[in-house]
Amino acid sequence: MNDPTFTNEPVDVSGLPQLADEHFVPVHPNFLRVSLIGSVVFALIVIVVGVVTAVLVPSYTWIPLVVMAVLLALTALGAAMTVLEVRNIAYQVRQHDLSYRTGVLTRTVETVPFVRVQHARVTHGPIQRAFGLATLAVNSAGPDLDIAGLGAEDAERLRALVVERAGELVEES
Repeated sequence: MNDPTFTNEPVDVSGLPQLADEHFVPVHPNFLRVSLIGSVVFALIVIVVGVVTAVLVPSYTWIPLVVMAVLLALTALGAAMTVLEVRNIAYQVRQHDLSYRTGVLTRTVETVPFVRVQHARVTHGPIQRAFGLATLAVNSAGPDLDIAGLGAEDAERLRALVVERAGELVEES
């Protein structure tokens, strides 16, 4: 480390680019409906199993009903957390990168520079297709990024943009 040409000066962080909250784009509103389908199906199964069990075991009717009530309360809590989570999911496209924000209690922001993108694809599951949604999967030379809950057309446009920007940056190198 006695090399006189080596320097490691501090960087003024106030001049660095910012990920401004107002520039994040929320996911499609139908994503909340799709996210809650699992909770609704589970709640219906719990109700059916609880009622059938209470009818079949009349001497201990209260036990399946208590279990059913606890499971329904936990399902409602999970659904409330899902609502909060989906309302916080958003993405941001900047000139050189794509960022994805998630989290309620712990906020996470993942950013993939376009120059590191190797592949991008759009997937549609059957429930997503029914609600006009898609997931953009971006594979990079680092961590991969999956953005669920996009409108199908938005996902295709975003995929095209990511691939185009990645190609431009590779050509500039």
